[in-house]
Amino acid sequence: MLLLTGATGYLGRALLERLLADGREVRAVVRSASRGETLPAGVDVAVADLADRDGLHRAARGCTGVLHVAGSVGSNPAETRAINVEGTRSVLAAAVAAEVSRFVFTSSSAAVIDFTGLVTEHPTGTPALTDPYSASKAEAERLVLDAAADGLGATIVNPVSIYGPSPMGPSSYNSLFLAAARGAVTQVVDAPVGWVLAADAADGHVLALEHGVPGERYVLCGEVATFGRMLHTFADLVGGSRVALRAPGSALGPDADTYARRSEVYGKLPPVRIDDAGARALGFTPTGVDAGLAQTARWVTDRGAP
Repeated sequence: MLLLTGATGYLGRALLERLLADGREVRAVVRSASRGETLPAGVDVAVADLADRDGLHRAARGCTGVLHVAGSVGSNPAETRAINVEGTRSVLAAAVAAEVSRFVFTSSSAAVIDFTGLVTEHPTGTPALTDPYSASKAEAERLVLDAAADGLGATIVNPVSIYGPSPMGPSSYNSLFLAAARGAVTQVVDAPVGWVLAADAADGHVLALEHGVPGERYVLCGEVATFGRMLHTFADLVGGSRVALRAPGSALGPDADTYARRSEVYGKLPPVRIDDAGARALGFTPTGVDAGLAQTARWVTDRGAP
């Protein structure tokens, strides 16, 4: 039995579908019974939030592995830290008490990117991003690495910007693609970042679970591409509008979309470079952005969007 947090979220649901397709038994931790009702038949549901240590301990009993995907990208710093750091501390404690053999923590490239633009599995420099989400993921990573040093079979995965089909619908960067194609987002900073399909990120989690070395990170990236390339290619595929591109270093207006604002953040750094040799050595073979965007365009069109 595998314990999965975040199963009702965008990436978590894609990972859940992958695990079920592999014939795995999964126990999903959900915040309410009503959320559990949205999950596929056959999933064992445990109701507990990340602050419920007793509930998490009960959920972890009998499990051999934990995939901790749940997290917050919210704008409230205290809440984001409580979920991403203290929540991870609680899940780790439950995993240790249950004596699980494997633990995979979903972090982010934002936790490790340095001031040169490098996203690497073996960072040596100070993280460049200090917003609540990035800083809390970096702090949570330290908890996971400490647990690995104490004997837990824990690994970290660092997905880059996630997009593409997921059972939870057009969340994540898909919402930016759609908003831009509809003309609701009119400009982005044309900064290069890494991109990965949700299904490929799910595959990377499974590889880390099965073959990852405790104490190691694995960067999950399909390809580096600019925001302009991504949004314009998607718009052309679905017959939508093209956005105006601002030069790296530019600032967007105060009403910029949350995901458009990330283009501004990355535009203040040197161009992103990816070191994902460890993930590739595990067998990670992700899809490039052209094929990934074609999949995404077909998927949203089939759903009646944009």
